[in-house]
Amino acid sequence: MRSKYLKFFYKKPLFTGLFTFAISFLITQFLTYKEVELYRSYEENSTIEQANLIEKRISNGLSAAITAARTLEFIESRYGTENEFEEVAKKILADNPNLDVIQLLKGGEIIQVYPLEGNEPVLGYDILEDPTRSQEAIKARDNKDIFFAGPFELKQGGVGIVGRLPIFKDNEFWGFSAVIIYLETFKEIIDSSIGNQDQFYVQLSKVNPYTNSTEYFLLQEDEAQFTGFREDIFIDWGEWSLTVILRKSEALSKVYLAFTLRFIFSLILGVVAWFLAKQPAMLEEKVLQQSQRLALSNERFKYATRATSDAIWDWDFKSGEVYRSKNFEKLFGFKRATLNSSTDFWDSRIHPDDIDRVQRNLKENIASERTYWEQEFRFKKSDGNYAYVIDKGIILRDDKGKPLRIIGATQDISKIKASENSLKEISEQLKERAKELELSNEELEKFAYNVSHDLQEPLRMISSFIKLLDKKYGHLLDEKGKQYIHFASEGAITMRQIILDLLDYSMAGNVGQKEKVCLHEVIEDVKLLHRNSIQQKNAKLIYDQLPEIVASKATIRQLFLNIIDNALKYSSEKREPLIEIKVKESPEFWHFEIADNGIGIAPEFHHQVFNIFQRLHTDDIYKGTGVGLAIAKKIIETHEGKIWVESELDKGTSFMFTIKKFDLEQKSTA
Repeated sequence: MRSKYLKFFYKKPLFTGLFTFAISFLITQFLTYKEVELYRSYEENSTIEQANLIEKRISNGLSAAITAARTLEFIESRYGTENEFEEVAKKILADNPNLDVIQLLKGGEIIQVYPLEGNEPVLGYDILEDPTRSQEAIKARDNKDIFFAGPFELKQGGVGIVGRLPIFKDNEFWGFSAVIIYLETFKEIIDSSIGNQDQFYVQLSKVNPYTNSTEYFLLQEDEAQFTGFREDIFIDWGEWSLTVILRKSEALSKVYLAFTLRFIFSLILGVVAWFLAKQPAMLEEKVLQQSQRLALSNERFKYATRATSDAIWDWDFKSGEVYRSKNFEKLFGFKRATLNSSTDFWDSRIHPDDIDRVQRNLKENIASERTYWEQEFRFKKSDGNYAYVIDKGIILRDDKGKPLRIIGATQDISKIKASENSLKEISEQLKERAKELELSNEELEKFAYNVSHDLQEPLRMISSFIKLLDKKYGHLLDEKGKQYIHFASEGAITMRQIILDLLDYSMAGNVGQKEKVCLHEVIEDVKLLHRNSIQQKNAKLIYDQLPEIVASKATIRQLFLNIIDNALKYSSEKREPLIEIKVKESPEFWHFEIADNGIGIAPEFHHQVFNIFQRLHTDDIYKGTGVGLAIAKKIIETHEGKIWVESELDKGTSFMFTIKKFDLEQKSTA
């Protein structure tokens, strides 16, 4: 029977977990409920105890008042106090600090009061004639016992409680012995008995006998907000209702943590029960899956050995048998029966120069604790040619490290070897070609320098003779002749500048050795070279903190020099030149922008400005050769960046370009 129930729970793990959770939850939360009840009982007892304490304090205070009233009643009824009232009243008040005023009434008229100061208005006042005060006095007279009226507004001012004890002489009603306790004094009696005023709400109320409405004598609050226990006590002497309420019940909050922990415990217990109940089914499922995986793995191995170009082998050290897949027949042309007989046939086909190295390496790996073996050698195929092969194997060992078998694969790498040899030859050819290009570049640079020097020499001679001609025969020439001499001189100067720019352009592609370049120093150099133009045009060059980059310092200086020269040259006559340099950083590049407020470039010419000798203005308006921006573009390209322009006519031009981030180890040559 027990086994039957266990099987039921094992077959339904979810039900088992939920059932366990429910049972545990009910048991643990029953304990929580009992704790709540215990806390509530404690709070109820605390509230009752507090109410009894306040009621006792009130009773003690009233008892003192009753004793004082009875003392005055006794003296008056036996001896009279006509000439000694002040002395008697003073002694009674001294003995009863909770009393504030003592009165003596004949009939209903107040004939004596102590202290007199401040209470003069009540003398001659007859309470029995006042319909708003007579009822409670009559009740005391009829009952022949003290009765406390109020709190109410006193005739002399203020609010207080008045206790009146009837006096009888010769069994005839004579008047009252009265004591007054001011409301402030009465509140002090109540407050002194409240242990924690923030914990309890206390209220003293009474039904007004004249209006039948409930009057509250302490600070009133909304009782609906309180959640604790309430205790009400009726005080006969004044027909007052004393209410004490625990402001906030903490029974639930004190067990909240226990409730949460017990809930979590029940939940965990349910999960554990579900998990344990599921184990048999999970084990069965794992066994089934493992069997399926094993069958699938065997099937994969079967087809993998057919599909792969590698030859799979398995060498059992204990039996000495070697298994080799069918691919051995495809790769080397031998029958498997021949190869599987032993390792001797295999060893006999390894190249004589490799056999000792292969066997020594294999023995060392087997003797060590290593589990992986790899060896490259040459193997003689059935056609007599040698194939380059690489053999890889995994050595399987027992718990003590003793080798049991080795499983591996043999791969024919003859084609790879041939490709490696081919790549080596190509690499050598590329190295030779690079050396030739380097020599060719050096020769071209020398040629460009020599040509520029040879071309400048005749130009200097032409310029010199034109100046001599102008100096010696200028006075004999008319205006036309002088103009021709001026054109010839300007042409020679322009030709010389073109030659220098062409030399710069040819050299721009050779960045040479890269180094750390402080762009702040570069801009200072540019400002120094352009100081005359900057001063003449009152130009402003604005830039924030500029970075330190890895580049060719000479070409970077030439780059900024050309672009800033372009901005100064094509400045607007309507405003002072303003040139602003901005830079941003990305993971691979530095992004620069050099913006000006010059004359701008029409959109249809944006793609032409970087062409060599491309000019958008005539020489009589803006002088130049049209090579500066072409040089800038070439410098940017040699630093593996890009350059482009954004511009609007009469608003200004922005040249944007990027420079790749290089390491100091990286070098670049033209």
